[in-house]
Amino acid sequence: MCVVTFDFEKNDAVEKAANFMKNRRLSWAIIEVTDACNLNCIWCYANSGFGSGGQRRHMPFEKLKRLLARLSAGGVRQITFSGGEPTMYPHIKDAVKEAKDMGFVVHMNTNGLLMTPELAGELKRLGLSQIQTNIDSISPEKHDRIRGLAGSFQKSLMALKNAKDAGMTAVCQTVLTSMNEGEIMDIFRLARGIGVQRCRLWDMTPSEGIAKNNAGIAPSNYALSLERLYELSLDMGLQAIESGEPMFPLDRKISVPVTGGFCVSLFGASTTISVDGEAYFCATYRKPMYNAFEETMEDAGELHKRKLEEFISRSVKPQDSCAGCQFIKKCGGGCVVKREAGITNSNIRHCHLEKPMLSTL
Repeated sequence: MCVVTFDFEKNDAVEKAANFMKNRRLSWAIIEVTDACNLNCIWCYANSGFGSGGQRRHMPFEKLKRLLARLSAGGVRQITFSGGEPTMYPHIKDAVKEAKDMGFVVHMNTNGLLMTPELAGELKRLGLSQIQTNIDSISPEKHDRIRGLAGSFQKSLMALKNAKDAGMTAVCQTVLTSMNEGEIMDIFRLARGIGVQRCRLWDMTPSEGIAKNNAGIAPSNYALSLERLYELSLDMGLQAIESGEPMFPLDRKISVPVTGGFCVSLFGASTTISVDGEAYFCATYRKPMYNAFEETMEDAGELHKRKLEEFISRSVKPQDSCAGCQFIKKCGGGCVVKREAGITNSNIRHCHLEKPMLSTL
């Protein structure tokens, strides 16, 4: 998945980006503290709500503390707790406090089902500054079908409200699929209508497990949706954009500040670490580059840089169709996950070849 975030208010996520642009090394980490989940999302890259015979694992808290200390010493500035569903992690409150005490900006990916006003308030006091929660349709029934649980729409919506009321930044996320492609602008309007400060769009990629099984629901034109959302967001008070999508904004003139515009995984800005300590190239590419729990004297940032270079040398090779492309340095030859699934740049739906169509908007 490639992600683009539209900001309507200032937030602390800029710190991680500024740190990366200054030091050009690992600056934020997504830590999957549990693989337990109370939903069954049809696009789930981690297969969190499926399989495993109901046996769910949690990251041992002592290992998490050592991991946080090592990441901090290695220059990482932001931690995003994820899963699975991180609010099901038995030590989530202690984890947030530990990360905040170490000086991290602390965010959380959560489905919001357990994010009551009380929990939101307590997590904010402990150091959590942002949650990101998915709204995948303006239709409660369709959202619940995508997420695999009746009633999840209302709880996810309330989670965003509860986080905002507690003083946190609330991020409305949407994984774009053929099921919600036609209503994505209405989802943004809904989110802004309840005061959500950031709206984020993910492109569905054919990852492992259930996401690969449901690859047929991928959107028809992710880039076109991004272009339309940019125009809409300007009318709703857009202040800035964070783009992890190499093909957005390309060379188009954007009237607000844009951070990124490249794959943060390919450039070494971010990593995802599983409940077992496996460090992935990105959240959707579930093949480890190394194990972050292994004892080593090597600096965490240098370790990630070295392992990433090894991964790129064997796995990220531009295609023949990329020859001469002016954007090759931004995308590295296309999404690794899509390329492995057989989606080449000649038919990839966000390749620059579609730019003439986009520029007619």
